Amino acid sequence: MQHCAIVLAAGLSTRMGENKLLLPWRDGTPIVTHVTRQFLRAGIETIVVTGRDAHRVRAVLAGLSVRCIHNPDFATGGMLSSVQAGLRALPDFLAAAFIQPADMPGISLAVIEQLAREYAAGWSVAPCHDGRRGHPLLLDRSRWAAMLALAAPAMPREALDKSRLRLVPVDEPGVLVDVDTPEAYERALAGRA
Repeated sequence: MQHCAIVLAAGLSTRMGENKLLLPWRDGTPIVTHVTRQFLRAGIETIVVTGRDAHRVRAVLAGLSVRCIHNPDFATGGMLSSVQAGLRALPDFLAAAFIQPADMPGISLAVIEQLAREYAAGWSVAPCHDGRRGHPLLLDRSRWAAMLALAAPAMPREALDKSRLRLVPVDEPGVLVDVDTPEAYERALAGRA
């Protein structure tokens, strides 16, 4: 196994008003379950980083072959603290790790597999659609130390070496779409995102 996936499911969902990750997606499963299953379908070992409603997130993932870890700093550390918690939980032998926010249910198995094929040692890989970089990011191990060294309020993208980032054009707008608000969720559900 060369890669692992870190699904970031620790956010506060302040703009949604309720935990967006527990809302049903098109297949009827909670969003966090749907996103996690995409990586499992690709045969990729997956870690889910929990925060808000950790017990409820764990409950909807019961039965899936995933490891959940809790980010104790989820309320104040932002996405960076969750990425760092996930990276610290990974084994030493991995070459790279997918980093995927759990609130982006448009991620597809095809994109995950395409990024894995495009990976080469020393390079990070991300999809792009209409000229914009999306998720998941396949973060090369050479950038993990830089990511772990960042301090809040830095954003994870600050740890990327853009000269060693391969952008892979994809025809799937879902790599750009998160469901942070009720309106965004309704648009995504209807396929209008």
